Amino acid sequence: MTELLSEHDLRALVTFVEESRRDDPDGVMPWAALDGLSRLIRCDSVGFTEFDPPHGAFLVEQWSECGEHVLLRDSVDPDDPYWSLWRDFLPCGYPERTGDRHSVVMYSDFYTQAELARTPFVIEMGGPPQMHRLSARLPVQPGRTRRIILDRDSGADFSERDRLVLQLLRPHLYEIFLDAQRRRDGVPRLSRRELEVLQLAAQGRSNAAIARELFIAVSTVRKHLEHIFDRTGARTRAEAAAMVMPHLSVVDPY
Repeated sequence: MTELLSEHDLRALVTFVEESRRDDPDGVMPWAALDGLSRLIRCDSVGFTEFDPPHGAFLVEQWSECGEHVLLRDSVDPDDPYWSLWRDFLPCGYPERTGDRHSVVMYSDFYTQAELARTPFVIEMGGPPQMHRLSARLPVQPGRTRRIILDRDSGADFSERDRLVLQLLRPHLYEIFLDAQRRRDGVPRLSRRELEVLQLAAQGRSNAAIARELFIAVSTVRKHLEHIFDRTGARTRAEAAAMVMPHLSVVDPY
């Protein structure tokens, strides 16, 4: 598949990652990353979104469109019909149906343009008569959805070259997001219980040993560790401990 990319493409990918990491983290995803994606892959808008569907919450909606930047946070409405339509819309429900949270998908993987126009989601949400979307899921704690989205409101569909570019950038985009989060927020905020779990994990205790020590279930220990990894961006217990432990005197657990 790499034959779809030219040497110019590969150099542009490297430049994209470097520039995105240097950008000020004033958005949730650095704006340089969203603007850079629109240069790498022709589109009308690029978005970073994070939803909490079980609670009907739009946690983050960040969009770059024609040089304009929009950032919305924390809109909660469990009764919004969007959520029932969203769950039944094939591209949105694909990861939950299949367990595949790594593939980059297009609307055209699921619908023709005529079929798309007849879906309740497009009819009720008022989408354009012709629309192409390319999207990639980013890691997030269970129950939430975090995505990079590229839209074209008209013209030709996204190509396999476009899909490959986003697939190659997907892990870098997640690292760019985490790096911006760390630079923006400083020390990760952990609950008192999460700090207790992390302190015991840093001592080399197993999940079972931590559960016995804190009088909680092993499954609860695993859940706390998942939250710790999500909030710190760390991939191992040792990495999370190295990030948090030196700053315990300034951590304000909630």
